[in-house]
Amino acid sequence: MDELQSLINSTLPFIEKMLRNHGEFYPLASALDSSGKIAQMGAYDGNEHPKSVDVINDLKKNLKQGAQKGEYSAITIFYDSRVVNPHTNIKTDAIAVFAETKADTTAYMFYYPYTLTLDKQVTLSKSFGSKIHKEIFTH
Repeated sequence: MDELQSLINSTLPFIEKMLRNHGEFYPLASALDSSGKIAQMGAYDGNEHPKSVDVINDLKKNLKQGAQKGEYSAITIFYDSRVVNPHTNIKTDAIAVFAETKADTTAYMFYYPYTLTLDKQVTLSKSFGSKIHKEIFTH
């Protein structure tokens, strides 16, 4: 879990900056490579305005290929979403984080609810998450 926390902590400031500067962000991934370095990556298919689901699918495909080659020990995929916050029961914007490690038997889905004010300030609320099925580190 420490690996995932490192990936999340290294990427969230960039996501917050994108929200402040643009009011949104395209999906992106972070991976912990076999030497312990964190790499951030996106996916580009030539489309200037791709659908988020297409970018997420491309990221998963690329991460799965890298995982099969033994290049990564942990990965995260970040994307913008709308969810019902279980702490407030109100639908809200959230930074969704799909997270998976080679060592764990399950993957995780985390949500970081946020508000973006008119003056472009980002405020994160209490996060929540759950275990889900692995997609990247499968055999």
